[in-house]
Amino acid sequence: MKKILLGILLMLVISCVNTSTKTNPKLSFYYWKTSFLLDQVERETLQNLAVNKLYIRYFDVGLKNGTAVPISPIVFKDTVPQLEVVPVIYIKNEVVLSDKLDVKKLANQVVDFVLQINEHNNIDCQEIQIDCDWSLTSKDRFFSLLEQLRKETDMKISATIRLHQVKYAAKTGVPPVDRGVLMHYNMGRIASDSLNSIYDRTIAQKYHSGLKDYPLHLDYALPIYSWVVHSRNDQVIRLVSRLRVSDLKEQEALAQQSGSQFVVKREASMFGFVFQKGDHLKVESVSAEQLKEMITDLYQASGTCPNEIILYDLNSKNINYYDQEIFKEMVRCR
Repeated sequence: MKKILLGILLMLVISCVNTSTKTNPKLSFYYWKTSFLLDQVERETLQNLAVNKLYIRYFDVGLKNGTAVPISPIVFKDTVPQLEVVPVIYIKNEVVLSDKLDVKKLANQVVDFVLQINEHNNIDCQEIQIDCDWSLTSKDRFFSLLEQLRKETDMKISATIRLHQVKYAAKTGVPPVDRGVLMHYNMGRIASDSLNSIYDRTIAQKYHSGLKDYPLHLDYALPIYSWVVHSRNDQVIRLVSRLRVSDLKEQEALAQQSGSQFVVKREASMFGFVFQKGDHLKVESVSAEQLKEMITDLYQASGTCPNEIILYDLNSKNINYYDQEIFKEMVRCR
């Protein structure tokens, strides 16, 4: 009997030790504008949430006359707070699909351009993140580019990973980087129907099975952004970013049909665009409850906590939509 009690006590002690040593993830943000200028809400949010890392989109890489070139580099109109900066480079899939791609040259250009931006703005960074939704046909060139980047710099290299690239890792491959960031959003078809293309739990859970065995460490990027899907005759015309239901309710030319669906009553100019009578507008966003739901599902599917949770993206309109307590709750490891 004593041996049984001793065994139970030992198990309790081990359990307590494991619980006490569990480390909560850090909270970070993406900054995704072409000019860097923080408003008061954004600065206060970084301070209040003790954020010490910011992922800043530095530039895109696209094709011009068949040659890979930087596009829309960021302009710093404000000093960066005293925190760690991770430059993010978005590479269009067309670039790594091109037969003319000089991998070594592009890797050198990317690193050189990052260093130029850093020097000009007094920024020191230890990591570069590459964002590319590579495909089966572009995988080899993309992975070669990542390997070449690691040769060009001592900085760590990370890459964004989509849900389908986790589930079908045996086909899509695992990028040769120091770590990955799972982009847990944009998982549905953008359409005029009632589905939410930013997040759908049923769709997400179909891809979670590969998380536990994925051979690369993954951190999680979660959505706090919103947009409006503008449709005409059931055909999507455009996305209008950073609009919420409250913004559409203020427009006299719109009639609310349901919680997130609106119809244009008469031709009108709104949000920088012209809308015709009969056009449909659908607001897509993610609620606080859905953010909790994502975290719970990801933790359960992976069986572990990430080192970081990165919110996309740092913008006062996004931040003001939520009680910031939800952000604090998200980084309490289950």
